[in-house]
Amino acid sequence: MKTYICAVGAGVLGLLSSSALAAPIAVLTGDPGILSPSDAFATVLDFDELQVGVLPTHHIDGGTLTGASAIEDTSLAGKYAQPAGRGDYLTVSYSAAAGAIQIVFSTPQNYSFLWGSIDAYNSITLRKDDEELATFSGIDIGNWAGLLWDGSWQAASSDRYINFYTGANFYDEVVLTTTNNGFEGANIAFGDPPVDIPEPGSLILLGSMFSGFAVVRRRRTRKQRLVKSL
Repeated sequence: MKTYICAVGAGVLGLLSSSALAAPIAVLTGDPGILSPSDAFATVLDFDELQVGVLPTHHIDGGTLTGASAIEDTSLAGKYAQPAGRGDYLTVSYSAAAGAIQIVFSTPQNYSFLWGSIDAYNSITLRKDDEELATFSGIDIGNWAGLLWDGSWQAASSDRYINFYTGANFYDEVVLTTTNNGFEGANIAFGDPPVDIPEPGSLILLGSMFSGFAVVRRRRTRKQRLVKSL
């Protein structure tokens, strides 16, 4: 896998390409305090109407969320840390130190989310048809974006909205994994594939890097809630 890194103002845009991918995957960090995806047309799961507690299996609009997770609304030293500016959020793992959750979609999607308290031992994997497209660790994101990956509580230095633009690389599963307490996230977003890559004014794009991306229709913004399964 080949890695491209281009400076983008307050964040860093990383481009991944490999023989397994139809096009690069772009990763863009939001500015401090931004709590929503760059794509205004994405569907957002905000967790605000769920009860605090264990969340083993839940249905979402167009898919399911399963695994070792919980909804929290505060911080507990050594266990989980509330992302800055958020109320309810998702924490992985729960109650063991290590674990993972899977978000499986019925149709291919694009994805981005607020990654709170970034840790070296956190990782996100994008999959399609049981094949891994890419995996990003907290160290990857921290190094690209000039952020800390030490799990600082409610600090902009380790608490940012991370936008993943997969372009033609549609995925149908996202896996959030941690090998220690914990992996915190909020405002998980997804949308119709492919989504066009944003072009920050400070970024000079090399056209060949983006030749595989297309711009197509996007659906109207919808804020979705998780619905507890029976």
